[in-house]
Amino acid sequence: MSAASMWTAMQAAIAAVTPYQGSDPVASAAYRAAVGQAMCTAIISEQNSPVAWDGTNDRVLDVGQFTKDSFTSATSIPLNIACGDGQIYEIEMVGSFAAAAAGAQTLIQPNNAVPTTNSFDISHIKVGGTTVSGNTLTASADGGFVIGYSSSVLNCKCCVFTSTLTKAVETLSSKCWDTTNGRRLFILNSEWLDTITVWSSLGTIIQPNAWTGQVVCRRVA
Repeated sequence: MSAASMWTAMQAAIAAVTPYQGSDPVASAAYRAAVGQAMCTAIISEQNSPVAWDGTNDRVLDVGQFTKDSFTSATSIPLNIACGDGQIYEIEMVGSFAAAAAGAQTLIQPNNAVPTTNSFDISHIKVGGTTVSGNTLTASADGGFVIGYSSSVLNCKCCVFTSTLTKAVETLSSKCWDTTNGRRLFILNSEWLDTITVWSSLGTIIQPNAWTGQVVCRRVA
């Protein structure tokens, strides 16, 4: 919680308690206890509430703060979160869309655009039925960090590292194509091969088809 947010919570807590004006030490102690409890309740409540978007500016999250946004029939999903060198975020998304063509990708485009240095190393392990397979693509021009492949249901959890020297997204992704292909589990690592550009906006998630679901993003460091 930022200093400004804590001060706002403290003011609200104090205002919610009837001021004690007397000199009775017992009543005074009870008043102080009530103020303390109200302050703790207000602070905890704010920490457990998502940071809303103002419709214009990227949100700046303190460590522990999170966002929670819902989308309907969207192919472009802006995260609206400012970030900087050396930070870590978690992104969780649960949703569905019409099954896309084989090989279609779900991406995170850093800084809300296809990077000028459009070069990514991608490694993945796929588990499906009794089969385990993997693949590595070097310097692939994907237009963003790959966090999922074609599916009708995409649930994933990403760990995002925004270091200027090592920009990477590690993802655990579950998907379901259809009754023939069944469910697949992917473990992916996608690294942006650019050690100069500052990652200043967490970016936009790009889906291959119109997607409906919810995205939660939390800053962890």
